[in-house]
Amino acid sequence: MAVHEATEIVVNRILKAPVATVWKLWTDPELVTKWWGPEDYTAPSAEIDLRVGGRYIFSMQAPLYQGGAESFTSGIYKKIIPLQLLEFTQSVTDRDGIDMPVDQLPENFSQNVHTVVEFSDVNGLTQLTITERGWTKSLMSVFAYAGMHQSLDKFTAELFQYAASKE
Repeated sequence: MAVHEATEIVVNRILKAPVATVWKLWTDPELVTKWWGPEDYTAPSAEIDLRVGGRYIFSMQAPLYQGGAESFTSGIYKKIIPLQLLEFTQSVTDRDGIDMPVDQLPENFSQNVHTVVEFSDVNGLTQLTITERGWTKSLMSVFAYAGMHQSLDKFTAELFQYAASKE
C-alpha cells in the first residue's frame, strides 16, 4: 500500500460489563469526559446530540509536558441502533465543530474518518469493536491506533469505577 492510500483501523475489546453499561459510558457526555483521549490527556468537555444527523464535540487537552493545548474532535452521527451500533464521522475541529483547515493539521492527518462502534453481548460481557475507515497510511494513523488503545484502557478503568458506584 502506498503511503498516501487510505487504510482502516480496527480494535476489539471484550469488556467485563453488560452492553447497557458500555453503551452508557460511550454515549453520556459526562462519562465520556472521564475516559476520552490517550494516556495523560484529559477531556474537559463533551457534547452529544445522540440522534441521526446529530453532532458530537469532544475536547481533549494535552498534558503540560506536551504543551497543554486543547483540541477538539467532532462529527455527525450517521446511524444509531441503540445498544448495538454507533456510526459517525470524525474530524479535528474547532470548539464549534468546524473542520480545521488542512494547513493547520499535522502532515497526512485524515479528516472525516468513517467510524463504526459495535456493541455485542457475549454471555453477559460486551465485545466492543471499533472500525475507523479513511485514515491515510502514515505516522498519524499509527498514533490514532495507539491513542484508541490508550483511550480504551482509560475506558476500562472508568467502567470498573462506574460499575462499583452502581452496586
